[in-house]
Amino acid sequence: MSETKKPRSAAGSYRARGKDTYEVRYKGESTTVKAKNDQEAARELAKFITRVDEGKYKRPAKMTLQDLSIRFLRDNPDLSEPTRENYKIHLDKRILLALGHKKIDKITPANIYDFLNNLKEDGIRADGKPGGLSPATIQKNFHILSSMLAFAVEMGEIKENPCDRVKPPKIPKRKKASIDKDPAREMLRALANESLKWRCITLLGASTGERRGEVLGIGDKTLDLVNCVIYVDRASRHMKGARVVFDNPKTETSKRAIPFHPSLVPLLQAQIDYRNKQRDKCGDKWHNQIEVNGEMVYNDLLFTQWNGKPMHPNSVDTWFSKFREDNNLPENLTFHGLRHTNITQLLKHGVDVGTAADNAGHAKKSTTLDYDDPDIEALRQVPEKANEAFDLENIVPDLINLPINIYRKREKKAQ
Repeated sequence: MSETKKPRSAAGSYRARGKDTYEVRYKGESTTVKAKNDQEAARELAKFITRVDEGKYKRPAKMTLQDLSIRFLRDNPDLSEPTRENYKIHLDKRILLALGHKKIDKITPANIYDFLNNLKEDGIRADGKPGGLSPATIQKNFHILSSMLAFAVEMGEIKENPCDRVKPPKIPKRKKASIDKDPAREMLRALANESLKWRCITLLGASTGERRGEVLGIGDKTLDLVNCVIYVDRASRHMKGARVVFDNPKTETSKRAIPFHPSLVPLLQAQIDYRNKQRDKCGDKWHNQIEVNGEMVYNDLLFTQWNGKPMHPNSVDTWFSKFREDNNLPENLTFHGLRHTNITQLLKHGVDVGTAADNAGHAKKSTTLDYDDPDIEALRQVPEKANEAFDLENIVPDLINLPINIYRKREKKAQ
């Protein structure tokens, strides 16, 4: 078979490699093209030269999505350890099973749409329940896949992220569960039947709007009983193997100082005193260290298990679901719903949107409008507004001089 080269070899060359196949070369780059003769090969070479000169040519990637996932989880500096573990679960469970074998430069928007549509199909759920995955779970899978391919673009492995040409799945907007001030006050009064730890945790959730993990991250260094301020700079995270660690809160704006109403001080002091007595009682059995941002530090947590071990974040939801049933609270109200209740009541009692957002640690006060730095003077008024909403100064005193631990036999619901 004859080999034909373009006369100006410095500008590139081509040669026949097989039936209707030519190799074109330019500036150390080469690729195989379809061409029936030298004339067509010359035209393909001209196109190739243009792509190389304009920076649009990318060598075919040898990396599969499986290979990329390893580098993504290992080398991406933006991923925290909890996020890595969460991503790996989704990758192993579905994404890599469907797309792991594919070369990343061969993944198309059509492949991604097929994957997302498959997640909607009946029988895809691991728990055997009918129907497909929830919109939130499907969106999570899409987000992880898109993040990985964006990482590949940053590394220069592919030119563009095919997910950019895919419309992400939408999550139907749901009204956030919260309760009005009167049922909220009744709920707080019902805490008289609960142990001290749960009284404190629930009051903090309702009156300050802290997230579950933020409440469990409160310790001696972050709690100022003199100035009635909680400094939020860590939150609990559940890791693989039942390990609980503490790292930075959800977002950068989640790091904040939250003022709380003075009526909570005696209750929080009682919890501190109980924690200290329990630590002395346990002696060597007490867990003296916790993991914070990857380092082992002294355990100053306010809320722990009996031996000082960090509480599992899900234990808050488990307890609250039983508390909700016992007190006939709305079925869709979760512990996180106390946060929504707090924000709603602050707004109803005259706190401006920006201040409520600052207090809650939201990155935005609406879906479109950014807000400025926290107004310290406005934040100082938040505890009194919370008191107006929840009647803290009258309810909390009745929750102080009660037994530390209250054990109640809960009746099982009739089948």
